[in-house]
Amino acid sequence: MAIDREATLKQADKLIRQGKLDGAIVEYVRLIDDQPQDWTTMNVLGDLYLRAGNNAKALEQYTRVADHQFAEGFFPKSAALYKKALKLQPDDEHILMQLAEIGERQGKFVDAKHFLKQVAKQRQARGELRGAAECVLRLGSVPEADLESKIAAVQAAQQLGDGFRAVELLKEAAQLLEKQNKRNEALQLLAEAAEIDPFDSELRVRLAREFLAIGQPTRARAYLSFDTAGDDAELLLALATLEFADGREEDARVAMSRMLALAPDREPDIARLAESLMETSRVEPAFACVDAITDAALLQGDAARAAVVLQTFIQRAPHIPALAKLVDISVEAGLADRVRDTQAQLVDAYLESSRGDDARILAELLVRAEPDSEQHAERLRRAVMLAGAADPEAALAQIRSEIAGTPSVAALSSDALDVDAAIAELEGGGVTATPDAPASVEDEIESIDIAEIDLSTVLSGLTTTSSAASVPVSDDMLAADEPDIEGVFAQMRAKSAREQQASTALTQYDEGVRLIAEGLDREAIAALEAAARVPVMRFRAATRLGRLLIDRGDLNEGIEWLERAAEAPAPSPEEGYDLLYELAGALEAQGESARALAVLMELDAEADGYRDVRTRIMHLTRVQQVENPRS
Repeated sequence: MAIDREATLKQADKLIRQGKLDGAIVEYVRLIDDQPQDWTTMNVLGDLYLRAGNNAKALEQYTRVADHQFAEGFFPKSAALYKKALKLQPDDEHILMQLAEIGERQGKFVDAKHFLKQVAKQRQARGELRGAAECVLRLGSVPEADLESKIAAVQAAQQLGDGFRAVELLKEAAQLLEKQNKRNEALQLLAEAAEIDPFDSELRVRLAREFLAIGQPTRARAYLSFDTAGDDAELLLALATLEFADGREEDARVAMSRMLALAPDREPDIARLAESLMETSRVEPAFACVDAITDAALLQGDAARAAVVLQTFIQRAPHIPALAKLVDISVEAGLADRVRDTQAQLVDAYLESSRGDDARILAELLVRAEPDSEQHAERLRRAVMLAGAADPEAALAQIRSEIAGTPSVAALSSDALDVDAAIAELEGGGVTATPDAPASVEDEIESIDIAEIDLSTVLSGLTTTSSAASVPVSDDMLAADEPDIEGVFAQMRAKSAREQQASTALTQYDEGVRLIAEGLDREAIAALEAAARVPVMRFRAATRLGRLLIDRGDLNEGIEWLERAAEAPAPSPEEGYDLLYELAGALEAQGESARALAVLMELDAEADGYRDVRTRIMHLTRVQQVENPRS
């Protein structure tokens, strides 16, 4: 039953005046039992316990009241009570942590740090390492924590397995150092953060920029990649420069191409890079820069500017790939005044490099175009000798006699001219492939190129039937049958360009496969996309790219690339069947059962009894009937 509070208080006060503290305490306990939320009375009871020498009971009452005031948000009152209690129990961690919390909330960070340090020391002394680390971490997280506290907190966070917090603290510590103009020390802390979290792309981009800004490209290299460079022209240029320094010219070329596509106005930067490479006699990397510029110009439809860029480069270095590209561009752009001189330069470069067969093809072309030029004649003589022929004068006389309209009768009357040998002779004595040899990628390239050459044009005037050989041949007939040499060599130049393009695509494909093995999917995708642009590599590159994208969970784009592969000729029927089977599976996984069914029916028509195609057709047919009952 309820007590008479007023009478009880009077009785307690009387007992206190009489010095009977134990009796007064009993009365106050009755008051609190009657009203447990009477915090004022509870505080008085604590004072009575203290006067009576019962510190444990006094501590209990003060703490209860302080916890209530804290929970209600009355921080000044609760802090006063906690400090009152702390005098009774200086190492009470509950009280110390509550005071630290109040200090943080009131912005009294000096007080907060004082109490946190005390708890950390106590826990450390007791061997409670995790508890001490938690305290140190909290100490370093205080807004006004000094550099030393933040560094200690980083170690504590790592000890607790909180890598994310460690990285954030290192960034905060770096910010403190930057305010003190200690940039190098700040960068060192950021570098440590990047080691803890190598997937923080924003941090890696920042480090790459910072190290480049202070002239430390080698350190920037650790954080610079195609992922971190993204669409930033400045970082792509830096990446290209560093890739050249590491000898990765193809990666540098990709970076420059992406940069020029994003920022065409940065072309002068690529030109300056080429110039710096030329100054150190690094001709190949310099040409990669020039090649990227010319490709960008060609994509913009400006073949004339591409030719000028190449010509400027060639004047400093008679580089064979540059000369060959200039010949192709000049022919395609109709720059007739440039073609002949560039061809002559290319012959000279072939001769200088001891490439006799290549030099002979172009030298013959030049002699046929300008039969009276002694310079071209000398080029042909040197090329023939370099190619291993014994009598260069005979070769020169043969060409001039053909031009004059007096081809050898033996050439006209042969009953069984070897077509492959004739082509090989025109191409400079290439080796004829064995029909039974396994079909490599190079074989595919060769077969496609030969199919693209009009053999009737190549061989017109060079072959005849045995019956025609007995018919008298007049000069007019010989003139009419004379082959279109310019056309032949134009086709051969085009063939050479296609071979070069195919070789580059093969390299890109191999690079893509290597990057996949290394887990660099993004770079692999770029390499495979580039390879797939070349018809001869389209099937393999598009197939590999489709599989990669599907493995990454990008089903839509993966199917699109598999479909592109299906449109290209397969290297073998079996590979084509495998591709269609995979495509059907991907379509089915995407929920496109109708399209999957169509692909499987096509595969069944082409390869009777292939794997479980008919079982899958039956299954998908039933699925279609369920989905479309009226059909």
